[in-house]
Amino acid sequence: MKVKLQRKEMLSRTYLWSFFALVIIIDSLITVALFSVYSAAQLSTATNNSVGQLEQVCTSTDILFESMEAVVNQLANDSDTATFLLDSSTNRLREAAVGQKIRTICTANPYLRYITLYNDTSKRFVSSAYAGDDIKLNAQEFYAHLGDQAYACYFRPIGDSYNVQPNKNAMAYTFVFRIRLKPNNTSSDLVIIDVNDSYFSNALAPIRMEEQEQRVLLQGAQGNYVAEMSAAPAQRLFSVKAGSQEVDFPGASGAGTSGSLTYRSAGRYWFTTYVRSEKVGWTFYNILPYQTVLAGLVTPAVLTLTMTLLTLAFGYMLSCKLSAHLYQPIKALYEDFVDGTSGKKGNELELLSRAFSEMYSKVDELERGLIASFHESKNLYLRALLHGEEERVRAAGPAYQRLGIDLQSPYYGVVCLECVPQQAAAEEEGRKENLFISYYALENITRELMAPAKGIEFLRTGENHFAVLLFLQENQLNAQLHKGLDTIAELMPREFHIDVSICVGQVVDSWTDINLVYEQEQIALHARTASHYGRVFSTWDVPEAMSSNLYDSSLHARLADHVRSGDMDACAGEFDQALAAMKEISFKSARTYFRHVLMSVLDVFFAALERDDGLFTQMMERLDSLDGCENVRALRTVFLGLLSSLSHQLSVERKNSNQDAALRAKEYIDHHFADPSLSLRMLAEYVQLSPAYLGKVFAAVTTFTFNDYVNHIRLTKAAQMLQETRLPVGKISEEVGILNTNYFYALFKKRYGMTPSAYRKAGPGT
Repeated sequence: MKVKLQRKEMLSRTYLWSFFALVIIIDSLITVALFSVYSAAQLSTATNNSVGQLEQVCTSTDILFESMEAVVNQLANDSDTATFLLDSSTNRLREAAVGQKIRTICTANPYLRYITLYNDTSKRFVSSAYAGDDIKLNAQEFYAHLGDQAYACYFRPIGDSYNVQPNKNAMAYTFVFRIRLKPNNTSSDLVIIDVNDSYFSNALAPIRMEEQEQRVLLQGAQGNYVAEMSAAPAQRLFSVKAGSQEVDFPGASGAGTSGSLTYRSAGRYWFTTYVRSEKVGWTFYNILPYQTVLAGLVTPAVLTLTMTLLTLAFGYMLSCKLSAHLYQPIKALYEDFVDGTSGKKGNELELLSRAFSEMYSKVDELERGLIASFHESKNLYLRALLHGEEERVRAAGPAYQRLGIDLQSPYYGVVCLECVPQQAAAEEEGRKENLFISYYALENITRELMAPAKGIEFLRTGENHFAVLLFLQENQLNAQLHKGLDTIAELMPREFHIDVSICVGQVVDSWTDINLVYEQEQIALHARTASHYGRVFSTWDVPEAMSSNLYDSSLHARLADHVRSGDMDACAGEFDQALAAMKEISFKSARTYFRHVLMSVLDVFFAALERDDGLFTQMMERLDSLDGCENVRALRTVFLGLLSSLSHQLSVERKNSNQDAALRAKEYIDHHFADPSLSLRMLAEYVQLSPAYLGKVFAAVTTFTFNDYVNHIRLTKAAQMLQETRLPVGKISEEVGILNTNYFYALFKKRYGMTPSAYRKAGPGT
C-alpha cells in the first residue's frame, strides 16, 4: 500500500512540474519579447528626437551658406569690386572704396566677422577689416584648402590675420570661394568669409544634454572633418577645435541622409545620430554615451521583472490546481479498481460495464460538441467572406469546398436582417430564452423561404443582426425570393413578436464583391432603419433621391472643406454616404472611384504640397497604398488616414507661417469681398508685405490661394442670397463683387455643380 501511495504522489508531482516548466518557458519568452519592444521603442524615440534637432541645425547651415553665396554673387556683380579683381595694378583709392563696400555688406550680416577679396594677379587683399597693407593672410593656404572645389571651409585661428582683431587667440570658420572674372586666365580670385566661431555652438545649444558627456562632429562635403565640438558633464555650451582626418570616428558614408549608428571607442559604446544637409552637403554627428539612451529602460525593466515574478507566482498556483484536477481521475481509478476503497459494490466486470457506459455517454457529448464546432468553424469562414479577407479566403479554398461554401457560384446576393423585440416580448420573463427560440425559428423560416436559391448560408453577425448569403443562378433576386423576404417581415412580428427590418443589396458576380454589398447594407441598416422599420428595403431605397452627377462633382470640394476644418467625423460620413449611394458597382471600381476623389482633394491643396517635397511624397505613398486594399474596411481606413494626415500637416504648416499678416488679409477679404477692385496688391500694401510673399503666406495659413479664397467667400455669400432673397442672379453677382455675370455663372457651376437658377430651385439643404 505504501508503494502505491508513493507512485500516486510521484505522478502528481510530475504533473505539477511539467505544467510549471511550461509556464516558466512561456513567461521567459514574453519577458524577452516585452523588453525587446521597450528597447526598440526607446532607441527609436531617441533617434527621432536627435535627428529632428540636427535637421534644424542643417537648415540653419543651409541658410548660412545661401547667405554667403548671395554675398559672393553681390561682390561679383558689383562694378567696384569687379574692377578691383580685374585690375593688375594697385589703386589705393579704389581699394579703399571696395573695402568700405565690403564692410557695409559684412555689417548687414551679424554672423559674418570678416569678408576679404583677393586679387590673384596683383596679389592684393581688400577686407572689411582693411587697414593699410597690414593683412597677414596666406593666399597659398587658401588655395591649398580649396583645391579643385568650388568652395572650401575649415576652422582656423584669425587673431594674427587682421590687425583690427583684438583677441589674438580668436578662431573662426573660414569659407573660401573661387571667383572667375578674368577672361582667358586659368588663375582665379578668392572671396574669403570668416564666420564667428560661436555660430555653430549657438546653433547646437538646443541639442546639448548638460548632464552627459557629448561630442558633435562637423564633416565637410568632401569627407574632411571641419570641426570637433565636445562638452563635459555640467558644461552648458560646446568647446570647439579644428577637425582633422585623424578623428576617432568611423563616419556614415553612403548610409542615407539621416539615421543612427553605434561604434566602440576607448572601451565604451557610443550612440550616434547624424543628418546630412541638402544644400551644403555637410554631415552633423551627435555622439552620446550609450547608457544615456538606455537610462530610460530602467523603469520598464523593473516593471517587467515585477510582472514576471507575479505571473510566475500565479503560474505556480495555476499549475497546482491544474495538476490536482488532472490527477483526480487517476486517483479515482486507483481507489475504484486497485485499492478497492471506493465502497462500490459488484465485481470487476460490473464496474467495467458501468465505466464503459459512462465513456459512451461522454463520447456522445463529444460528438455533439464536434457538430457545434463544425458550425462555428463554418461561421468563421463565412465572416471572412463578408469582411472581404481575400488572401485568407483564397488560401482556404479547399476548406470552403469541404464546408459546402460555393466560391464558383455564377452570382451572389446578400441580405441583412435587424431584429428588434416588441415591447410586450421584451417585458416577458425568460426573455433570453424566448429570443433564442425566436432567432432559431427565424433561421429555419429563412432557410425554408429562400429554398428557390441555388444555396443559402445563414450567419449571426451581432446581438440582433443576421446575414443571409445567397448563391444564385441569375443576376437578380426572382419573384419567389422577394415574396419569401416579405413573408419573413410579416410572419416574425405576428408569430414571435419580433420586428424584422430586411435590407437587400445588388447581386454581384464574384465573391470578391460580397464585402462591398455587405458594408453597403450595414450602412443602410444603420442610417435608414427608422424610416424603413419592420419592412424590406434596398440599399438605394431612400426618401430623398440624390443625383449621382451632382454628388460626384461636389464630393471632393466638401472633403477639402472638412480637411481644412479638421473635421474627420464629417469625412467619415462622406465616405459612408458615397459608398451607400453606389449601385451595381464592383469593389475594384469603388476603389478606383475613391482614388480619383482623393486625387481631386490633393489637387485642391497642390500649392501646399508643392512647397513640401516630404509631404508630397508621403501623400503619394498613402495614395498608392489604396491599391493594396482588399476590403471596404481597409479602404475606409486608408482613405480617412490620408485625409487625417493631410489635415494635420496643413494645420502644422498654418501655425508655422506668418499667421498675423495672412489672418489680417483674410479678415479684410471677409469684410470687403464685395469690392470689385479687391486685389492681392491692395492687400499687400495693407499688411506691408510684397504681393508675392503675401501670396505664399496666405496660401500656407488658409490653404487657399488669394483668388480661390476671394471666390470661395463670394460664392458662399451668393449661395446664401440665392436661398434667402429673390434678387436676380445678375444683381447678386454685382452684390458679391463679380461684375461679369457670365464669369459668375462659370464659377458658381464649377463650385456647386449646377447653375445659380437650379441651385435656387433645389431649395435649402442643397
